[in-house]
Amino acid sequence: MTQHHAPTIDMTISGEFRDPPGRYPSLAVIALRVAAFGLMLGFAAIVFWLAVFTLPLLFVFGVAAYLYLRFQMARGKFSGGPSVLRVFRF
Repeated sequence: MTQHHAPTIDMTISGEFRDPPGRYPSLAVIALRVAAFGLMLGFAAIVFWLAVFTLPLLFVFGVAAYLYLRFQMARGKFSGGPSVLRVFRF
């Protein structure tokens, strides 16, 4: 059978720990972390806003270009070859 050993705690006779506990981060380090998190959050918000704004515009522009080309083909002013007609005729 294996014996379970409890963790060793190094203490002096007076009850103090031998190794001092870890230091807390300074105020400058905390401020730097908060600023970095804020910058990353702002960058993500800008990227999200651009995606939300740009994708519908690109969709509208694509539909407008499709309708324009269909209108030009119907009027006979668009001299596209067979490959263009194959793409735009479903």
